[in-house]
Amino acid sequence: MSVSGKLRQIIDGDPRLMVRTRRITISSVQVLALRATPKVLVTAQGAGRLIQLLPSVLEINPGTVAYTETADNLAVKYTDGSGVAVSQTIEMTSFITRTARGFTSIQPLVDGIVADSGALNQALVLHNTGDGEFGGGGNGTLTVWLAYRVWDLN
Repeated sequence: MSVSGKLRQIIDGDPRLMVRTRRITISSVQVLALRATPKVLVTAQGAGRLIQLLPSVLEINPGTVAYTETADNLAVKYTDGSGVAVSQTIEMTSFITRTARGFTSIQPLVDGIVADSGALNQALVLHNTGDGEFGGGGNGTLTVWLAYRVWDLN
């Protein structure tokens, strides 16, 4: 058996390392406050445990009033808005302002480096990294189709 085959057998055979998925709906009130109050996607998993973001999907479900934005993007981070980003920038231009349902990718950050104190036993959150909150009084929702893995590094 090859090394990659053995690694797959270890990962697939250990339920702690299996890919986990969840669907998180973010209300319009929460969308309008993502800069000040990031949305928790996965709570901290305990001492010595690290949450690894895997490729995921973000869905916009527009309401009757569209959002507006200027220089506002999203990122998945550890801890809170001041935490280290673990995703690439999630571009909001032409996405958050949509008036019809749409999707975009959430991609893990390539070579994201973080100290253990910033990653172990920390939540994953969705944060508006822009210069202010989304505007326009939008009333649609966002849905995060999240994939992740929890590593026990004890």
